[in-house]
Amino acid sequence: MRRVLVILSLLCLTTSAAADDYRYWLGGGGGFGMLSGKSDFTFKMGPTFGATLGHNLGSGWLVELNGSLISSKEEEVMSVSPADTLLPLGGLRGEFKAVRVGAMVSHLLRKQTSAFNMSLGLGGGLMDWKIVDEYNDTTIRVEGNRGQDVDYSASELFASAGIRFYLFASPGISFQLSGTADYLTGAGAEFADAFNDKRDKLFLSSMLSLNFHFGGGRRNEWSSDSSWEKSGASERPSKLASTDSDGDGVADESDRCLGTPRGIEVDRLGCPKDSDGDGIADGLDDCPQTEPAARGKIDIFGCPVDSDFDGIPDYRDGCPSNPVGAQVDATGCPIDGDKDGVPDGLDDCPNTLAGIPVDRHGCMDMGMFAKPMVLHPDYEPGGFEIDSRTKARVESLARALALVPEMKLEITGYTDDIGNDGANQKLSEKRANRIKDFLVVYGVSVDRIKTSGRGEANFVASNQTAEGRAKNRRIEIVFHK
Repeated sequence: MRRVLVILSLLCLTTSAAADDYRYWLGGGGGFGMLSGKSDFTFKMGPTFGATLGHNLGSGWLVELNGSLISSKEEEVMSVSPADTLLPLGGLRGEFKAVRVGAMVSHLLRKQTSAFNMSLGLGGGLMDWKIVDEYNDTTIRVEGNRGQDVDYSASELFASAGIRFYLFASPGISFQLSGTADYLTGAGAEFADAFNDKRDKLFLSSMLSLNFHFGGGRRNEWSSDSSWEKSGASERPSKLASTDSDGDGVADESDRCLGTPRGIEVDRLGCPKDSDGDGIADGLDDCPQTEPAARGKIDIFGCPVDSDFDGIPDYRDGCPSNPVGAQVDATGCPIDGDKDGVPDGLDDCPNTLAGIPVDRHGCMDMGMFAKPMVLHPDYEPGGFEIDSRTKARVESLARALALVPEMKLEITGYTDDIGNDGANQKLSEKRANRIKDFLVVYGVSVDRIKTSGRGEANFVASNQTAEGRAKNRRIEIVFHK
């Protein structure tokens, strides 16, 4: 180890100009990482292996894409209480396994020509992780956000901060020592709140890598004062050589577009070419054959914008604001196979029966049974037959009840105060029994239904107006197990 440090020190001292101009680098290496936080697990440092692809933006700014494989084991065998998680009783030893893909933008703290340099950066990415039982290599099970058993794994977004140290051994090679802290945001994890709040969310890692630099740019080199002195201070050239100040290959005296940014393709007059007419010059245009219909809807790289990331560019997208992850048809609009309002791809229950209320995940909303259902059929005077609109609601209720066979219900009928008490009492009972008849026809067991009539009692509005009397003519259905 001491011999390696001596060699690195000599390289640093003897290559003061080693950090030459470059545009890209590719590196790889290994190190250690550890998941930290406040869960029942206590992970120790584990090995990490990764690779980096970077781009030097100039002016000290760097952007890199990085990926790594991560493994970290539990320090010792532990016992976990099932009151806290769904982990099994007895001894287990967890192992954290992950694939990490991220990006970081950083800035050098010293001049780029320095042989030793460092940078600070911020970024983020996606970590696909799981925790397995080391003894049988199976993923541990925990409680999900809807009370179900789920794997202790996720594809989760993270935010990161990092510091990098660089030692340039030659114009094309450098050593990099990095330290990174990743915070798991919870986006992509679907665990119960009680469990999610106590799990580890901070991953700390350090890695040593070897980088190879390529794509060196041009640097302006100016004649030194001594060069001018050799020619004599009083001597001046009789004719200046042609110059190309913007480096586009067209001399300034013939260049009608002076100051063209580097990398842009120009015509013989020195002006930018834009073969597809999208406003992004060739050479900087990643999509040089954009269709004319896309003009006005392209990004800074010259490619069509896809605002909702559904694979259909906005200029051809009939629904350009879909939620990310929704499956779409050829026009870019969401596909909703079961017509429940939650598009396929985001629907956890893609075969929900038509007409059943669902939650934001597309699964049956049990909240519909938490409070009484109130129906206001359009009854004929003194009648108990229900209208088509009420029949549709009763049929939808029957389909929902078929999915929860343990649910029972009490149906109570009411009338307004027109007529005598005895007649209204019998009419309210008929109205309740008529709802029961339809539920039985639609498949609900008669043993699950109890009916009663309350006549004109418990009115909810004034019986002095037609609107109030219509509200009092009602059916109330109470659910219980």
